Amino acid sequence: MEISGHGKADHLARLLLGVQETDATAKPSLAPQGAVKDQVHISEQAQELRRILAMTQEPDAARIARIDQIKQDLDGGTYDVSGRRVGDALIKHVLTETVV
Repeated sequence: MEISGHGKADHLARLLLGVQETDATAKPSLAPQGAVKDQVHISEQAQELRRILAMTQEPDAARIARIDQIKQDLDGGTYDVSGRRVGDALIKHVLTETVV
């Protein structure tokens, strides 16, 4: 079997392997001169989602302070857990996850 260097398999190999054509084997461009270039438009919804994602990745100072306080209470043995608050938080979490 002989590979002639023509056809789809050769073109695919050049794309995958990053082989550059030499001037002797270069083929004329298929795109006409002055062709419109590709453009990307990011919708307002996508931009808003990107902004929200960035906000979620920022540290929350109030949350960090609360966690530090809980750690101090745990270390000092003064952390008191209310069963009612835990139950309320669990129910709120389950209902929130069901809705979302």
